[in-house]
Amino acid sequence: MNVILGAFLAVFGGAVNGMFALPMKLAKKWSWENVWLPFSALALVIFPYLVAVMGAPQLCAAYSNAASSSILTGFIMGICAYFGSLLFGISLGLIGNSLGFSLLVGSMSAVGVLGPMLLFHPEKLATYGGRWIDLGILLMFVALVVCARAGNLKAKGTDSTQKRGGSAVLKGMLLAIAGGVLSGFLPMGLSMPWASNIASAARQFGGAGATSAQFVVLLPVLIGGALPNCLYAAWLLGKNKTWPNYKGASSYWLIILLMGVMYTGSTVMWGASSSSALLGTLGPSVGWALFICGIVVSSNIGGFATGEWKGAGSKALTWMVAGVLIMVFAATCIGFGNYRLN
Repeated sequence: MNVILGAFLAVFGGAVNGMFALPMKLAKKWSWENVWLPFSALALVIFPYLVAVMGAPQLCAAYSNAASSSILTGFIMGICAYFGSLLFGISLGLIGNSLGFSLLVGSMSAVGVLGPMLLFHPEKLATYGGRWIDLGILLMFVALVVCARAGNLKAKGTDSTQKRGGSAVLKGMLLAIAGGVLSGFLPMGLSMPWASNIASAARQFGGAGATSAQFVVLLPVLIGGALPNCLYAAWLLGKNKTWPNYKGASSYWLIILLMGVMYTGSTVMWGASSSSALLGTLGPSVGWALFICGIVVSSNIGGFATGEWKGAGSKALTWMVAGVLIMVFAATCIGFGNYRLN
């Protein structure tokens, strides 16, 4: 087990994930749905398939020898979790990158870290390491409240109320939190028997290693996640009559490619870190917490750099920075707790 490598992959993967949506700002002639449809197909289906094949050369044999119920469970889990991703994607247009990511990760960390602990490893909660993890989870809730306060203050700022309106900001905040709750079911799902069944088949029949077997587990999840995202984006393209936008701005496809590479790369790093070979028994949940830490830091750096908080006021910025720092400390507590458990 290599805890240090697992922690690095999780944090760095989170840092990349926190920046993946920023290139959308460059596609000014396209609507949100013009970007989200090809991005979802690329990042949730095409790239993950290629990664799974590289990790398990005999991919078909791996799935043939895995229980069909396990594959179906992974697919359904992906639909649920990535419906949360869809809600989050919508929230970005209402509240921006930094606040959106902060609310997302605050809520999804509570579900994704606390859920697996309560359901599958309750005995660890009372240990020394488990108490540190408990503290980290509690601080995640505190950080969520602090970031929500920052959002309320931002909504009252001059630029924010003129451009979006307070009700739109509130709607965006609720969507981001709901998206986080649903997304938190992803690490919880990876702690269930269906995931270990697919991973075992990938190692035994697919030629996968202990770490790369996670890519085989994630593929049906991501394909399931592509379903609601692609369907909703396609519906918006028809509703808003934005299909013709694809005729121009061919350079925007490079933006889609960049977003897809960043998102898939971050998912691969988190998936690898969540394996028991790197972060131990609690790999899915602890890797999730560290992944989140990277997301919080990088998304806020990107949000500040692109002027999302311009005009929000110093008080809103203070609350936002405080929330981010609390989240970072919370993730540190969770990481330390996991280190003491293993």
